[in-house]
Amino acid sequence: MKMKQLAPVVICIVIFLVSSFYTPAEEANWDQDLASATAARQRGEFAVAETLYKQAIAVQTRELGADNAAVAASMNNLAVLYQDQAQFTQAEPLYKKSVAIWKQIPGQEMQAARCLNNLAALHHDENMDAAAAADYRNALAIWEKAGNAQSAEAAVTLAGLADIYHAEQKDAEAELLYVRVLAIWKENGNMESAEAAGALLNLGDIYHARKMDSEATPLYSKALATQEMIGKLDTRQTIEAMDKLGEIYSAAGSYVAAEPYFAKVLEIKRRESGSDSLEIANHANRLALLYYCEGKYAAAEPLYLEALRIREQNLGTDDPAVKQTMQFYAALLRQEGRKNEARQFEALTSSRSLSPVAF
Repeated sequence: MKMKQLAPVVICIVIFLVSSFYTPAEEANWDQDLASATAARQRGEFAVAETLYKQAIAVQTRELGADNAAVAASMNNLAVLYQDQAQFTQAEPLYKKSVAIWKQIPGQEMQAARCLNNLAALHHDENMDAAAAADYRNALAIWEKAGNAQSAEAAVTLAGLADIYHAEQKDAEAELLYVRVLAIWKENGNMESAEAAGALLNLGDIYHARKMDSEATPLYSKALATQEMIGKLDTRQTIEAMDKLGEIYSAAGSYVAAEPYFAKVLEIKRRESGSDSLEIANHANRLALLYYCEGKYAAAEPLYLEALRIREQNLGTDDPAVKQTMQFYAALLRQEGRKNEARQFEALTSSRSLSPVAF
């Protein structure tokens, strides 16, 4: 499972603290370079930003020394720039050097933790999750030692480590961290965020895999409400959650509750896959069956016809999935009292036995 990507953090507080105590003329030059570099990065002018960051680092190193906190901050920010462009080999040594500098300076340990979060995200981008987990654990140890284990920044560390454990199917460890991080976000008022929605979805997946659907359902529901609010209902993980929540309700016979989730998934899949894919046929057939179970025959009929058309087009008239769709449609016609039409489809399906198919 590909976990969500955590955005690297630009660090600037240290620069301002150091600048307030340092007054040489060179200070104005590096401050201007850093401000211009940040502006260029925000405009997407990465080559310009890179040059300016390097100029600032060179001046800071000469004037302040190579192990100064301001140098570490600038290196971190240049690494963020490289990471944004997937230039991982350039970013990694800068992050590591920044961490080493901050760990040596009393009172700067939390800056080291912030940079370790960045390094962990980088290692994840490089598919080095073992290294990423170690980075997160090191950052967490710093937050805990500093008494900041319940802070919003520590929550980023916890969420990242939980995502790695979940991806590695270490769900017992992941569950504890997700519960912990969600409690922090609830306390800090950060539950209406994409990060919180992602944690809710992952924790819901853990419970669903254990067949603990009474625990999974409210988590999925809360996550989906948040994703809808922030306009991210069409992400892969969100679509999967709607699918699972619809299946949970459908299996329990709560067809009215399942209906909006199946309908929304079909709507999104139509936009993504086009109108004639077998995936669309599968989702249309499923929603038609749900409507049939609810007695909404008028709503079910066009979906059965759509599924039948797509399956015949892609699989041929003798395919078991096509035959079974005909059989379902014939049952609907009988329920509506359209017996002659039903017989026509039943005749088409009686020429061969039907094998069970997934739909």
